[in-house]
Amino acid sequence: MKRILIAIVAIIVSVAISAQMAGFKKGTPSAATWSAKIEMTGKSAGKLILTMTPSKGWHIYGFDMEPGGPKAMTANFDKSTGVKFKGDFKASVAPVKAHDEVFGTDVTYWSGKVVLTREFTVTDLKNAKIEGEVGYQGCNDETCTAPQRYKVSLTLPAEKK
Repeated sequence: MKRILIAIVAIIVSVAISAQMAGFKKGTPSAATWSAKIEMTGKSAGKLILTMTPSKGWHIYGFDMEPGGPKAMTANFDKSTGVKFKGDFKASVAPVKAHDEVFGTDVTYWSGKVVLTREFTVTDLKNAKIEGEVGYQGCNDETCTAPQRYKVSLTLPAEKK
């Protein structure tokens, strides 16, 4: 009888832990939502536009970070073809710069929507494709995410006739 009771308790605990882990994976909040689009500004010029909106209560770290702090945002679009980028991304709003006691260093971050734009020229319209990813990390008042990635794969809009 004792063995049966122990087996039943073990099964109940195992099922409860599995359900909790499945719920944790499904219910883990996203630190931010992203969208990407291309805006053509001329026949052979355009802008890659990334819009990032942190989830409520979260902030996403910026491109400039001191050593020892959280993971800085990165953007790698080296896999793009048929386009040549001009300069770095420009943010619609400057990130907040503050000293973070947890990391013991100055950090930059956005806690509201930011639009990141990067200009490009088209070098080969037939094969033009923008491909890459943004690496980022976010925190709220209780926890931080592991470094995350937002992947981008866009083709240029067809030329209007």
